Amino acid sequence: MTSVSQDLYDEQCRSKSILRFAKEFHLAQLLNQANIRKAKGFGVLTVFVQLLSVAFSGKPLSKLLEDGKMEGAKDVFYRFMDSVSANWLKFIRLLSSRLIARLMVFFDGLGVLILDDTVHKRDRSKKVELLTRVRDHNDGRYYLGFRCLTLCFHLGNFTVPVDFRLLSSQKEKTRINGSRQGLDKRTNGYKLRQYAISKSFQMAFDMIGRQRGLVRHVLFDSWFAMPVMFRTLYKMGFHGVGMLKVSNNLYRYKGKLYKLEALYALVKPFLRRENDFATLGVQLRDGTPFSITFVLDKRNKRDWLAIGTTDLSLVPQQVVSLYARRWNIEVFFKTVKSCLGFARECQSRSFDAIVCSVAVVFTRHMILTWLKIGLPVPETDGQLFFRLFEEMRECTLSEALEIVLREIVTRFVDYDDPLNITLRQFFDAMPNCFIPFKATA
Repeated sequence: MTSVSQDLYDEQCRSKSILRFAKEFHLAQLLNQANIRKAKGFGVLTVFVQLLSVAFSGKPLSKLLEDGKMEGAKDVFYRFMDSVSANWLKFIRLLSSRLIARLMVFFDGLGVLILDDTVHKRDRSKKVELLTRVRDHNDGRYYLGFRCLTLCFHLGNFTVPVDFRLLSSQKEKTRINGSRQGLDKRTNGYKLRQYAISKSFQMAFDMIGRQRGLVRHVLFDSWFAMPVMFRTLYKMGFHGVGMLKVSNNLYRYKGKLYKLEALYALVKPFLRRENDFATLGVQLRDGTPFSITFVLDKRNKRDWLAIGTTDLSLVPQQVVSLYARRWNIEVFFKTVKSCLGFARECQSRSFDAIVCSVAVVFTRHMILTWLKIGLPVPETDGQLFFRLFEEMRECTLSEALEIVLREIVTRFVDYDDPLNITLRQFFDAMPNCFIPFKATA
Protein backbone atom coordinates (compact mmCIF):
# COMPACT_ATOMS: atom_id res chain seq x y z
CA MET A 1 0.00 0.00 0.00
CA THR A 2 1.32 3.45 -0.85
CA SER A 3 2.01 5.52 2.22
CA VAL A 4 0.15 8.84 2.47
CA SER A 5 1.28 11.57 4.85
CA GLN A 6 -1.21 12.66 7.51
CA ASP A 7 -0.54 16.28 6.58
CA LEU A 8 -2.11 15.68 3.18
CA TYR A 9 -5.50 14.50 4.47
CA ASP A 10 -7.14 17.74 3.35
CA GLU A 11 -6.43 16.82 -0.26
CA GLN A 12 -8.66 13.74 0.07
CA CYS A 13 -11.71 15.59 1.46
CA ARG A 14 -14.05 17.52 -0.80
CA SER A 15 -15.80 19.44 1.99
CA LYS A 16 -14.03 22.51 3.28
CA SER A 17 -16.44 22.71 6.23
CA ILE A 18 -15.48 19.22 7.40
CA LEU A 19 -11.79 20.15 7.04
CA ARG A 20 -12.25 23.29 9.16
CA PHE A 21 -14.08 21.25 11.79
CA ALA A 22 -11.30 18.64 11.85
CA LYS A 23 -8.61 21.31 12.29
CA GLU A 24 -10.50 23.47 14.78
CA PHE A 25 -11.33 20.57 17.11
CA HIS A 26 -8.01 18.72 16.56
CA LEU A 27 -9.62 15.45 15.50
CA ALA A 28 -6.23 13.82 14.93
CA GLN A 29 -5.34 14.39 18.58
CA LEU A 30 -8.71 13.08 19.82
CA LEU A 31 -8.45 9.97 17.65
CA ASN A 32 -5.04 9.24 19.11
CA GLN A 33 -6.29 9.75 22.68
CA ALA A 34 -9.11 7.28 21.98
CA ASN A 35 -6.57 4.68 20.75
CA ILE A 36 -7.88 4.94 17.17
CA ARG A 37 -4.73 4.41 15.13
CA LYS A 38 -3.37 2.82 11.95
CA ALA A 39 -0.02 1.05 11.72
CA LYS A 40 0.69 1.91 8.10
CA GLY A 41 -0.72 3.23 4.86
CA PHE A 42 -3.23 6.08 4.77
CA GLY A 43 -3.36 8.23 7.90
CA VAL A 44 -6.13 7.62 10.40
CA LEU A 45 -7.49 11.14 9.96
CA THR A 46 -7.56 10.73 6.18
CA VAL A 47 -9.77 7.65 6.51
CA PHE A 48 -12.00 9.16 9.21
CA VAL A 49 -12.61 12.45 7.37
CA GLN A 50 -13.56 10.55 4.23
CA LEU A 51 -16.04 8.47 6.22
CA LEU A 52 -17.56 11.70 7.56
CA SER A 53 -18.07 13.02 4.03
CA VAL A 54 -19.90 9.92 2.70
CA ALA A 55 -23.35 11.00 3.94
CA PHE A 56 -23.04 14.36 2.16
CA SER A 57 -22.02 12.87 -1.19
CA GLY A 58 -25.39 11.30 -2.03
CA LYS A 59 -23.75 7.90 -2.68
CA PRO A 60 -23.00 4.88 -0.47
CA LEU A 61 -19.45 4.05 0.47
CA SER A 62 -19.39 1.01 -1.84
CA LYS A 63 -20.32 3.14 -4.86
CA LEU A 64 -17.74 5.81 -4.01
CA LEU A 65 -15.06 3.14 -3.75
CA GLU A 66 -16.15 1.62 -7.05
CA ASP A 67 -16.00 5.02 -8.78
CA GLY A 68 -12.58 5.79 -7.34
CA LYS A 69 -13.87 8.78 -5.36
CA MET A 70 -12.23 7.61 -2.12
CA GLU A 71 -8.54 7.46 -1.35
CA GLY A 72 -7.72 3.88 -0.42
CA ALA A 73 -9.15 0.45 -1.16
CA LYS A 74 -12.18 -1.16 0.43
CA ASP A 75 -10.10 -3.07 2.97
CA VAL A 76 -8.62 0.18 4.30
CA PHE A 77 -12.02 1.36 5.53
CA TYR A 78 -13.28 -2.03 6.68
CA ARG A 79 -10.16 -2.71 8.77
CA PHE A 80 -10.40 0.78 10.23
CA MET A 81 -14.00 0.24 11.35
CA ASP A 82 -13.42 -3.32 12.57
CA SER A 83 -10.69 -2.48 15.07
CA VAL A 84 -11.13 -3.98 18.56
CA SER A 85 -8.66 -1.53 20.08
CA ALA A 86 -10.50 1.66 19.06
CA ASN A 87 -12.42 3.40 21.86
CA TRP A 88 -15.19 5.18 19.97
CA LEU A 89 -17.18 5.92 23.13
CA LYS A 90 -14.23 7.88 24.53
CA PHE A 91 -13.79 9.71 21.23
CA ILE A 92 -17.43 10.91 21.29
CA ARG A 93 -17.06 12.03 24.91
CA LEU A 94 -13.87 13.97 24.16
CA LEU A 95 -15.23 15.64 21.03
CA SER A 96 -18.59 16.51 22.60
CA SER A 97 -16.88 18.08 25.63
CA ARG A 98 -14.97 20.45 23.33
CA LEU A 99 -18.08 21.36 21.39
CA ILE A 100 -20.09 21.93 24.58
CA ALA A 101 -17.34 24.19 25.93
CA ARG A 102 -17.64 26.22 22.73
CA LEU A 103 -21.43 26.47 23.11
CA MET A 104 -21.18 27.64 26.70
CA VAL A 105 -18.91 30.49 25.63
CA PHE A 106 -21.45 31.78 23.13
CA PHE A 107 -24.70 31.03 24.95
CA ASP A 108 -25.94 31.51 28.50
CA GLY A 109 -28.63 29.34 30.00
CA LEU A 110 -29.42 26.12 31.77
CA GLY A 111 -28.08 23.07 29.99
CA VAL A 112 -29.72 19.69 30.51
CA LEU A 113 -28.98 16.05 29.74
CA ILE A 114 -31.57 14.04 27.81
CA LEU A 115 -31.67 10.25 27.94
CA ASP A 116 -33.54 8.10 25.44
CA ASP A 117 -33.10 5.11 23.16
CA THR A 118 -33.93 4.30 19.56
CA VAL A 119 -33.93 1.19 17.43
CA HIS A 120 -30.86 0.44 15.30
CA LYS A 121 -32.51 -1.78 12.68
CA ARG A 122 -30.70 -4.57 10.83
CA ASP A 123 -33.74 -6.38 9.41
CA ARG A 124 -31.93 -7.68 6.33
CA SER A 125 -29.12 -9.22 8.34
CA LYS A 126 -29.14 -12.70 9.85
CA LYS A 127 -25.53 -13.23 10.93
CA VAL A 128 -24.70 -9.92 12.60
CA GLU A 129 -22.82 -10.30 15.85
CA LEU A 130 -25.07 -10.05 18.97
CA LEU A 131 -28.14 -9.50 16.78
CA THR A 132 -31.42 -9.62 18.70
CA ARG A 133 -35.08 -8.65 18.41
CA VAL A 134 -36.01 -5.22 19.70
CA ARG A 135 -39.40 -3.59 20.08
CA ASP A 136 -40.04 -0.22 18.48
CA HIS A 137 -42.26 1.76 20.86
CA ASN A 138 -43.52 3.96 18.01
CA ASP A 139 -45.38 1.20 16.15
CA GLY A 140 -45.26 -1.65 18.67
CA ARG A 141 -43.50 -3.99 16.20
CA TYR A 142 -40.39 -6.09 16.69
CA TYR A 143 -37.32 -5.67 14.47
CA LEU A 144 -33.93 -7.30 14.15
CA GLY A 145 -31.19 -5.03 15.42
CA PHE A 146 -30.09 -3.26 18.58
CA ARG A 147 -31.18 -0.55 20.99
CA CYS A 148 -29.04 2.57 20.81
CA LEU A 149 -29.16 4.12 24.28
CA THR A 150 -28.15 7.75 23.80
CA LEU A 151 -27.32 10.63 26.14
CA CYS A 152 -27.47 14.16 24.70
CA PHE A 153 -26.63 17.60 26.06
CA HIS A 154 -29.11 20.34 25.17
CA LEU A 155 -28.65 24.11 25.43
CA GLY A 156 -30.82 26.65 23.61
CA ASN A 157 -31.35 25.31 20.09
CA PHE A 158 -28.33 23.01 20.19
CA THR A 159 -28.31 19.26 20.86
CA VAL A 160 -24.98 17.42 21.22
CA PRO A 161 -24.64 13.62 21.67
CA VAL A 162 -22.25 13.03 24.57
CA ASP A 163 -22.34 9.23 24.94
CA PHE A 164 -24.12 6.11 23.70
CA ARG A 165 -24.34 2.37 24.20
CA LEU A 166 -25.40 -0.15 21.56
CA LEU A 167 -27.44 -2.74 23.47
CA SER A 168 -28.36 -6.30 22.62
CA SER A 169 -30.36 -8.61 24.90
CA GLN A 170 -29.30 -9.58 28.40
CA LYS A 171 -30.66 -13.11 27.94
CA GLU A 172 -28.52 -15.39 25.84
CA LYS A 173 -31.49 -17.44 24.63
CA THR A 174 -33.17 -14.38 23.12
CA ARG A 175 -30.08 -13.30 21.16
CA ILE A 176 -30.06 -14.57 17.60
CA ASN A 177 -26.27 -14.61 17.37
CA GLY A 178 -23.52 -14.75 19.94
CA SER A 179 -20.46 -12.54 20.27
CA ARG A 180 -17.02 -12.95 18.78
CA GLN A 181 -14.92 -15.47 20.65
CA GLY A 182 -11.27 -15.29 21.69
CA LEU A 183 -11.10 -11.52 22.32
CA ASP A 184 -8.57 -10.22 24.80
CA LYS A 185 -10.52 -8.98 27.83
CA ARG A 186 -8.33 -5.89 28.00
CA THR A 187 -9.47 -4.61 24.59
CA ASN A 188 -12.18 -2.01 24.03
CA GLY A 189 -13.95 -4.45 21.73
CA TYR A 190 -14.46 -6.89 24.60
CA LYS A 191 -15.79 -4.08 26.83
CA LEU A 192 -18.26 -3.02 24.13
CA ARG A 193 -19.66 -6.52 23.99
CA GLN A 194 -20.03 -6.59 27.77
CA TYR A 195 -21.86 -3.28 27.65
CA ALA A 196 -24.18 -4.70 24.97
CA ILE A 197 -25.49 -7.45 27.25
CA SER A 198 -25.77 -5.27 30.38
CA LYS A 199 -28.92 -3.74 31.86
CA SER A 200 -30.01 -0.51 30.18
CA PHE A 201 -30.41 1.29 33.55
CA GLN A 202 -26.89 0.26 34.54
CA MET A 203 -25.54 1.69 31.28
CA ALA A 204 -27.62 4.85 31.72
CA PHE A 205 -26.13 5.49 35.16
CA ASP A 206 -22.63 4.82 33.81
CA MET A 207 -23.08 7.39 31.01
CA ILE A 208 -24.67 10.03 33.23
CA GLY A 209 -22.06 9.56 35.96
CA ARG A 210 -19.33 10.58 33.50
CA GLN A 211 -21.00 14.00 33.10
CA ARG A 212 -20.79 15.12 36.73
CA GLY A 213 -20.45 18.88 37.06
CA LEU A 214 -21.89 19.59 33.60
CA VAL A 215 -25.62 19.93 34.43
CA ARG A 216 -28.11 19.43 37.26
CA HIS A 217 -31.11 17.97 35.44
CA VAL A 218 -31.59 14.77 33.41
CA LEU A 219 -34.72 14.47 31.25
CA PHE A 220 -36.34 11.19 30.17
CA ASP A 221 -39.70 9.82 29.09
CA SER A 222 -42.01 7.38 30.91
CA TRP A 223 -39.94 4.37 29.80
CA PHE A 224 -37.14 5.41 32.20
CA ALA A 225 -39.28 7.25 34.80
CA MET A 226 -39.03 4.59 37.49
CA PRO A 227 -38.42 5.26 41.21
CA VAL A 228 -35.00 3.60 40.92
CA MET A 229 -34.01 6.11 38.24
CA PHE A 230 -35.01 9.16 40.30
CA ARG A 231 -33.52 7.70 43.49
CA THR A 232 -30.17 6.78 41.94
CA LEU A 233 -29.77 10.07 40.10
CA TYR A 234 -30.55 11.94 43.33
CA LYS A 235 -27.75 10.07 45.12
CA MET A 236 -25.41 10.86 42.21
CA GLY A 237 -26.10 14.59 42.52
CA PHE A 238 -28.55 14.95 39.61
CA HIS A 239 -32.25 15.76 39.51
CA GLY A 240 -34.37 13.59 37.24
CA VAL A 241 -37.33 15.08 35.35
CA GLY A 242 -39.57 12.51 33.69
CA MET A 243 -43.09 11.72 32.56
CA LEU A 244 -44.73 9.30 35.00
CA LYS A 245 -46.94 6.46 33.81
CA VAL A 246 -49.77 4.75 35.61
CA SER A 247 -48.31 1.71 37.37
CA ASN A 248 -48.17 -0.03 40.72
CA ASN A 249 -45.53 2.37 42.02
CA LEU A 250 -46.50 3.96 45.33
CA TYR A 251 -45.77 7.48 46.58
CA ARG A 252 -45.88 8.63 50.19
CA TYR A 253 -48.16 11.62 50.85
CA LYS A 254 -49.00 12.77 54.40
CA GLY A 255 -47.86 9.48 55.85
CA LYS A 256 -49.91 7.27 53.49
CA LEU A 257 -49.00 5.43 50.30
CA TYR A 258 -50.90 6.34 47.11
CA LYS A 259 -50.82 5.22 43.51
CA LEU A 260 -50.50 7.91 40.85
CA GLU A 261 -54.20 7.83 39.94
CA ALA A 262 -55.19 8.31 43.59
CA LEU A 263 -52.92 11.37 43.84
CA TYR A 264 -54.51 12.81 40.71
CA ALA A 265 -57.94 12.43 42.28
CA LEU A 266 -56.75 14.72 45.11
CA VAL A 267 -55.79 17.56 42.76
CA LYS A 268 -58.45 17.07 40.08
CA PRO A 269 -60.85 19.69 41.58
CA PHE A 270 -58.17 22.35 41.05
CA LEU A 271 -57.76 21.59 37.32
CA ARG A 272 -60.54 23.32 35.42
CA ARG A 273 -59.08 24.49 32.11
CA GLU A 274 -56.85 22.95 29.45
CA ASN A 275 -53.17 23.09 30.42
CA ASP A 276 -53.98 23.86 34.06
CA PHE A 277 -51.46 22.31 36.44
CA ALA A 278 -51.13 21.50 40.14
CA THR A 279 -48.21 20.19 42.16
CA LEU A 280 -48.02 17.77 45.07
CA GLY A 281 -44.96 17.36 47.28
CA VAL A 282 -44.57 13.64 48.06
CA GLN A 283 -41.84 11.13 48.80
CA LEU A 284 -40.67 7.96 47.16
CA ARG A 285 -41.06 4.83 49.27
CA ASP A 286 -37.47 5.08 50.54
CA GLY A 287 -38.01 8.69 51.67
CA THR A 288 -36.43 10.49 48.68
CA PRO A 289 -38.11 13.93 48.32
CA PHE A 290 -40.26 14.06 45.20
CA SER A 291 -42.60 16.45 43.44
CA ILE A 292 -45.37 15.54 40.98
CA THR A 293 -46.85 18.16 38.63
CA PHE A 294 -50.23 17.19 37.16
CA VAL A 295 -51.22 18.83 33.88
CA LEU A 296 -54.73 18.73 32.40
CA ASP A 297 -54.38 17.63 28.77
CA LYS A 298 -57.50 16.58 26.86
CA ARG A 299 -55.40 15.28 23.97
CA ASN A 300 -54.03 12.51 26.18
CA LYS A 301 -56.00 9.27 26.43
CA ARG A 302 -56.41 9.68 30.19
CA ASP A 303 -56.97 13.47 29.97
CA TRP A 304 -54.00 14.30 32.21
CA LEU A 305 -50.23 14.03 32.46
CA ALA A 306 -47.91 13.71 35.44
CA ILE A 307 -44.31 14.95 35.50
CA GLY A 308 -42.09 13.92 38.40
CA THR A 309 -38.85 15.41 39.68
CA THR A 310 -36.63 15.36 42.75
CA ASP A 311 -35.87 19.09 42.38
CA LEU A 312 -38.30 20.70 44.83
CA SER A 313 -36.99 24.20 44.05
CA LEU A 314 -38.73 24.23 40.65
CA VAL A 315 -42.14 25.86 40.32
CA PRO A 316 -44.74 24.03 38.17
CA GLN A 317 -44.14 26.26 35.13
CA GLN A 318 -40.43 25.47 35.25
CA VAL A 319 -41.08 21.73 35.52
CA VAL A 320 -43.33 21.75 32.44
CA SER A 321 -40.96 24.00 30.47
CA LEU A 322 -37.95 21.88 31.42
CA TYR A 323 -39.57 18.60 30.43
CA ALA A 324 -40.70 20.09 27.09
CA ARG A 325 -37.01 20.26 26.10
CA ARG A 326 -36.87 16.46 26.10
CA TRP A 327 -38.41 16.51 22.61
CA ASN A 328 -35.10 17.71 21.16
CA ILE A 329 -33.62 14.22 21.36
CA GLU A 330 -36.49 12.98 19.17
CA VAL A 331 -35.51 15.65 16.63
CA PHE A 332 -31.92 14.44 16.94
CA PHE A 333 -32.94 10.84 16.18
CA LYS A 334 -35.00 12.00 13.20
CA THR A 335 -32.04 13.92 11.77
CA VAL A 336 -29.47 11.13 12.10
CA LYS A 337 -31.87 8.57 10.61
CA SER A 338 -33.18 10.68 7.73
CA CYS A 339 -30.01 12.53 6.70
CA LEU A 340 -26.85 11.20 8.31
CA GLY A 341 -26.95 7.47 7.56
CA PHE A 342 -27.83 6.03 10.98
CA ALA A 343 -28.31 2.22 10.67
CA ARG A 344 -28.12 2.45 6.86
CA GLU A 345 -24.48 2.82 5.84
CA CYS A 346 -22.72 0.02 7.68
CA GLN A 347 -23.46 -3.48 6.38
CA SER A 348 -20.71 -5.21 8.33
CA ARG A 349 -21.44 -8.17 10.59
CA SER A 350 -18.84 -7.02 13.12
CA PHE A 351 -20.10 -5.36 16.30
CA ASP A 352 -17.02 -3.10 16.36
CA ALA A 353 -17.81 -1.78 12.88
CA ILE A 354 -21.43 -1.07 13.84
CA VAL A 355 -20.34 0.91 16.91
CA CYS A 356 -17.86 2.82 14.73
CA SER A 357 -20.63 3.68 12.24
CA VAL A 358 -22.77 5.14 15.06
CA ALA A 359 -19.81 7.24 16.24
CA VAL A 360 -19.27 8.53 12.68
CA VAL A 361 -22.95 9.48 12.40
CA PHE A 362 -22.90 11.30 15.76
CA THR A 363 -19.76 13.18 14.67
CA ARG A 364 -21.57 14.31 11.53
CA HIS A 365 -24.36 15.71 13.69
CA MET A 366 -21.77 17.61 15.76
CA ILE A 367 -20.50 19.16 12.53
CA LEU A 368 -24.01 20.42 11.77
CA THR A 369 -24.27 21.81 15.31
CA TRP A 370 -20.92 23.55 14.93
CA LEU A 371 -22.04 25.11 11.63
CA LYS A 372 -25.12 26.46 13.38
CA ILE A 373 -23.05 28.53 15.83
CA GLY A 374 -22.88 32.17 14.80
CA LEU A 375 -25.40 32.00 11.97
CA PRO A 376 -27.26 35.33 11.66
CA VAL A 377 -30.47 33.46 10.84
CA PRO A 378 -31.04 30.08 12.56
CA GLU A 379 -31.20 27.09 10.22
CA THR A 380 -32.57 23.61 10.76
CA ASP A 381 -30.40 20.51 10.72
CA GLY A 382 -31.92 19.63 7.35
CA GLN A 383 -30.92 22.97 5.85
CA LEU A 384 -27.38 22.59 7.17
CA PHE A 385 -27.19 19.07 5.75
CA PHE A 386 -28.11 20.30 2.27
CA ARG A 387 -25.61 23.13 2.61
CA LEU A 388 -22.85 20.52 3.03
CA PHE A 389 -24.40 18.41 0.28
CA GLU A 390 -24.24 21.38 -2.13
CA GLU A 391 -20.69 22.10 -1.01
CA MET A 392 -19.66 18.57 -1.98
CA ARG A 393 -21.42 18.85 -5.34
CA GLU A 394 -19.86 22.23 -6.10
CA CYS A 395 -16.42 20.77 -5.42
CA THR A 396 -17.12 18.01 -7.91
CA LEU A 397 -18.17 20.50 -10.61
CA SER A 398 -15.17 22.73 -9.96
CA GLU A 399 -12.84 19.72 -10.24
CA ALA A 400 -14.34 18.81 -13.61
CA LEU A 401 -13.94 22.40 -14.85
CA GLU A 402 -10.40 22.43 -13.49
CA ILE A 403 -9.49 19.42 -15.66
CA VAL A 404 -10.97 21.05 -18.77
CA LEU A 405 -9.18 24.35 -18.18
CA ARG A 406 -5.89 22.63 -17.46
CA GLU A 407 -6.12 20.79 -20.79
CA ILE A 408 -6.90 24.02 -22.63
CA VAL A 409 -3.93 25.83 -21.10
CA THR A 410 -1.63 22.89 -21.87
CA ARG A 411 -2.64 22.38 -25.51
CA PHE A 412 -2.86 25.98 -26.75
CA VAL A 413 0.60 27.49 -26.41
CA ASP A 414 0.83 29.71 -29.48
CA TYR A 415 0.22 33.16 -28.00
CA ASP A 416 0.08 34.87 -31.43
CA ASP A 417 -2.81 32.73 -32.58
CA PRO A 418 -6.19 34.61 -32.58
CA LEU A 419 -7.82 31.70 -30.75
CA ASN A 420 -5.31 31.99 -27.94
CA ILE A 421 -5.89 35.74 -27.70
CA THR A 422 -9.59 35.00 -27.22
CA LEU A 423 -8.74 32.38 -24.59
CA ARG A 424 -6.59 34.85 -22.66
CA GLN A 425 -9.49 37.31 -22.65
CA PHE A 426 -11.71 34.49 -21.39
CA PHE A 427 -9.28 33.69 -18.55
CA ASP A 428 -9.08 37.37 -17.58
CA ALA A 429 -12.86 37.41 -17.13
CA MET A 430 -12.89 34.27 -14.95
CA PRO A 431 -13.73 34.41 -11.19
CA ASN A 432 -10.90 34.76 -8.73
CA CYS A 433 -11.22 31.12 -7.63
CA PHE A 434 -9.50 30.20 -10.94
CA ILE A 435 -6.58 32.60 -10.49
CA PRO A 436 -3.97 29.82 -11.03
CA PHE A 437 -5.35 29.26 -14.52
CA LYS A 438 -5.37 32.99 -15.24
CA ALA A 439 -1.74 33.22 -14.19
CA THR A 440 -0.80 30.21 -16.32
CA ALA A 441 -2.62 31.57 -19.32
